[in-house]
Amino acid sequence: MKKEFYQGDSFWSDDSEYKCIDYPINDEIIKQAEVILGVKLPSSLLDLLKIRNGGGLNYPYFMLPDGDAESIPYGGRANIDSIDPIHFEDDDISILSSKELLKEVKLTGEFVVLWTDFHYWVVLDYRNRSQDPTVMYIAENFSASTNDTTEWEYIKIADTFDDFLKQLFRVPPLDPKQLKSSYSRKQ
Repeated sequence: MKKEFYQGDSFWSDDSEYKCIDYPINDEIIKQAEVILGVKLPSSLLDLLKIRNGGGLNYPYFMLPDGDAESIPYGGRANIDSIDPIHFEDDDISILSSKELLKEVKLTGEFVVLWTDFHYWVVLDYRNRSQDPTVMYIAENFSASTNDTTEWEYIKIADTFDDFLKQLFRVPPLDPKQLKSSYSRKQ
């Protein structure tokens, strides 16, 4: 599988599937958000949010390290389809919704949620620190969960958000000219 890694350009996708409301963002909004969250957000994340305050990503994939839980794609490709914006509206998901989202599924920890589908999470991990968070992938361990309890696997993806950005990649579309002729449709 050919991978095109994020090189600092075209982070945000223009794909309408992940378009969100274009919330304003500025230094004052960022300061307010950091006070509410009680953490300092990574400067590289803030630089990206100043370009577009949340939305879909052009480089949505990263690789998970090796591991042994059957229901987790260890050693495989995982994704972060979008990053939530920063805003103060109550009726829309935001990075500021992190505590409520985590509480809903009984996840504990000082995390700021970048993306989730409620079974898999990409979070900034602020446990034991208030700045320079690691990036974690939290995955529901379906093989260990029961009807009454949900078990979670905590997988460190990167030591910093900058390191995480270096791991993001996309898979270019297939070029039909490069396919073997045996894959073509029979007439």
